[in-house]
Amino acid sequence: MISENATLPFKSAATGVVSGAIIGCVITAEGGCVEGAIPGAFVGAFGGAIEGTGQAIYRDTAGYMQTSSGVICHEILASDPVPAIRFNPDLPPKLEEIIDKALEKDRNLRYQHAADMRTDLKRLKRETDSRPGAAGSSGAVSAMQESGVLATQSPGSGSSPAVTSSASSSAASAEKVPAAYVLKHSYGKIAAAIVMALMLLAGAVWLVKQRSTPAVVNAGQRTVAVLPLQNLGADKDVDFLRLALADEIATSLSYVRSLSIRPFATTSKYDSPTVDLQEAGKAMHVTDVVTGHYMKQGDQLQITLEAVDVADNRTLWRDTMTVAAPDMIAMRSQITAKVRQGLVPALGVGVDSGEAGTHPKNEEAYDLYLRSIALPHDPLPNKDAIAMLERSVGLDPSYAPAWGYLGVRYNYDGAYSNGGEAMRKRSNLALERAVSLDPNYIFAIAWLITNRVEQSELAKAYQDAKALVARHPENAQAHFALSYVLRYGGAIEESAHECEVASSLDSGNFMLRSCGATFDQLGNYTRAMDFLQLDAGSVWASNNIMRHYIRDGKLAQAKEIGEKVKDTNQYAHLLMLACIENPSSPDVARLARDVVAARLADPDPEPRYVVAGDLLFCGQKDAAVQLLKSAIAGHFCAYTGLQNDSAWTKLRGTPEFAELLSAAKQCRDDFLAQRSQPSH
Repeated sequence: MISENATLPFKSAATGVVSGAIIGCVITAEGGCVEGAIPGAFVGAFGGAIEGTGQAIYRDTAGYMQTSSGVICHEILASDPVPAIRFNPDLPPKLEEIIDKALEKDRNLRYQHAADMRTDLKRLKRETDSRPGAAGSSGAVSAMQESGVLATQSPGSGSSPAVTSSASSSAASAEKVPAAYVLKHSYGKIAAAIVMALMLLAGAVWLVKQRSTPAVVNAGQRTVAVLPLQNLGADKDVDFLRLALADEIATSLSYVRSLSIRPFATTSKYDSPTVDLQEAGKAMHVTDVVTGHYMKQGDQLQITLEAVDVADNRTLWRDTMTVAAPDMIAMRSQITAKVRQGLVPALGVGVDSGEAGTHPKNEEAYDLYLRSIALPHDPLPNKDAIAMLERSVGLDPSYAPAWGYLGVRYNYDGAYSNGGEAMRKRSNLALERAVSLDPNYIFAIAWLITNRVEQSELAKAYQDAKALVARHPENAQAHFALSYVLRYGGAIEESAHECEVASSLDSGNFMLRSCGATFDQLGNYTRAMDFLQLDAGSVWASNNIMRHYIRDGKLAQAKEIGEKVKDTNQYAHLLMLACIENPSSPDVARLARDVVAARLADPDPEPRYVVAGDLLFCGQKDAAVQLLKSAIAGHFCAYTGLQNDSAWTKLRGTPEFAELLSAAKQCRDDFLAQRSQPSH
């Protein structure tokens, strides 16, 4: 989610500089602390949550039962606090280390992530609970601690998590104890303090997340969805124009900066002639829907376009044009003119100055480009689309969208079929050509970023993705590209945040499907399935839904969906089916070898991580460990996933797992350090 390195702001009385502060402690103009206040402006996220939790543990375990949080806060900021273990000799040395690291003034030596502190606290609680005489926590508290879920008041109440008030009331009652009294904690009380610390940490993180979610799109911004047009004639040879014309209109509108356009991947599913435009618009969270119909009569093509205001369900604009059927370029010119001169003003926004993008120059090339748009992205039709687009750019090498779509088709062939690294390299070249022809072509820029991620160029990809989001905060593809970089870099909560922003901007875009992998790493399988369902029916989505059924032990359902979309080009798919049928079959070992060889030949490290889970399910532990090591070495920093995803249950507790976890953490920390470096 939001950057875990940043802190909450306070203003230093000495310097007047806004810097980091502790949750529950605000510096006054006189240099003192005001207890219980939480700054309203946020520059980041979890540093304050970590320090605030450290302060709370220090207070409870050291015996500061009368001293206020403000006094403790001032001592922590002004000097080195007295070690808690001197007040309470029963304190476990490990807890003293956790407190010191949470309160460390040098932010580079302090806990960098709330998740790291939570892990250390959980490990210490487990050790403390195992001591003789330790009081176990209640089941309810344990469940809250393990899940990180805290009871909250109703949304919109402005209240912080319920645990905040609980902590406050506990502190208030504790202040009745004399100041000189030093409480001698038993291990049971220390365990209870650790549980409370976990709850406070989760509550603080929750609060920061709730207050830090950015408003990406202005309330008054016009958001537009262009739906497939309807072919009212009998000539099925022009059916491809249903999708192609919609894509062209959306592309033309995308260059109007004051409009937010739902991409073609979202709108293409609303292709029924009886679709309720108002309901479709509400489902896509747009203000306006553009659609229309066409009919071929002889050598003429009559096209009618209209725009509908979703809120009022009324027509804002309608226009009809007639073009020569064979002349697709002339048709495009007329549509672009109608859109810019009629539709855009009708939507109440100004037309940006100058012509945007590139223009097709060859009739056959443009016709092939339009026909390729209508083809599915599964392996076989994707190869047909590649052939069309290669012919198209050969005839007209100056049209950026043809290069952009060719780059995406190459990527699919390399990642999900048998194209391999050669197709990935072609994808880069095609996308780079598209961007060189049209530097404002967001579609190609975003795809080029994801390509660089898969080829382990994380630092460059991160800088490009941040710049793209800064220029286009209203664009779902920009946020998705950033989420993709963050997932590979191991900043999973930040990745999830960007996925949610992308989804809020474009809830039906199938290209957001791989956000499911982000939520798998968090152990949030329900949300992961939401993203997988965006591409329901495809081979890719079916394979990953199979994995979810396998996690849940629903092998019959996994087998059923696997057999419906049997993919003989994917060894992992065949491996899962073989293991469901008979894990001891000789075919399993053979398929496992094929899977490992195929994945190691692919430069993208994430599939190695994913398929390692398939191998572990099949009892192929050594092969699974081999792929996991390779994935991490290839800069897929799965530190969070290894800890949270139930796919790795069989591996946890082994020496290999400890080594993998350490390597993944180092991978993540390296990425976080690199991304903070200024770009050159």
